[in-house]
Amino acid sequence: MIALKDISKIFDNGLEKNHVLKSLSLSIPEGQFVTVIGSNGAGKSTLFNVISGNLRPTSGSIVIDGKDVLRKSRSARAAVVACVFQDPNSGVCPELTIAENMALAYSRGKLRGLQWAIRKKDIAFFKERLAEFDLGLEHMLRKKASLLSGGQRQVVTLLMATLQRPKLLLLDEHTAALDPRIAKQVMGITKKLVEEQKITTIMISHNMGDAIAYGDRLIMLSGGEIALDVSGNEKQALTPAELITRFES
Repeated sequence: MIALKDISKIFDNGLEKNHVLKSLSLSIPEGQFVTVIGSNGAGKSTLFNVISGNLRPTSGSIVIDGKDVLRKSRSARAAVVACVFQDPNSGVCPELTIAENMALAYSRGKLRGLQWAIRKKDIAFFKERLAEFDLGLEHMLRKKASLLSGGQRQVVTLLMATLQRPKLLLLDEHTAALDPRIAKQVMGITKKLVEEQKITTIMISHNMGDAIAYGDRLIMLSGGEIALDVSGNEKQALTPAELITRFES
């Protein structure tokens, strides 16, 4: 589904060069859920931004679903790559209602003509999808997104990101700004959406427990390189304490 080959990213301010990603290669098959961990400065966010199109790598290639996307902008990649960020406010338009936000997401990649922006059958569909999570959001479709709690906004954002099944879902510490109880709830919803739709997913996390508990594969970045890449029983046998030890080694 996604193949990164020899990706390097060097930030040069004219005085010094910061080699953030160093000839990083990574292949992820369709439907795999990968968690990515690493200390501050390890290259996690840079990797995320290179894949999404926010940053152009200094060298290397990026192939998604068999197509080279290196020269495609973030807006062009949005047809196949969906992103959910740490800030609950970044995934929705606060002055639009839940229904309006979802309608925008639902129209992604579709031809648009002169028609009602939100049709009755769309409202029924949105209600059905929101009701799956037992948060009462299906009764708030006319409510502005700005009036939702952070957790509610992240759930709406997650659903918006997956209404049109993306080729790749990028989750950038999407529960970090939430309190532990809500974060656990959002992670459960994330797991449900990803597994039901078999979405190829990369999730950056600082939470060692989540990194082990969720996903099929765990990757640790260190100094812009892959320091650990485990899956299956080897991944499940890890403990948060062991991961912290690896961070410090």
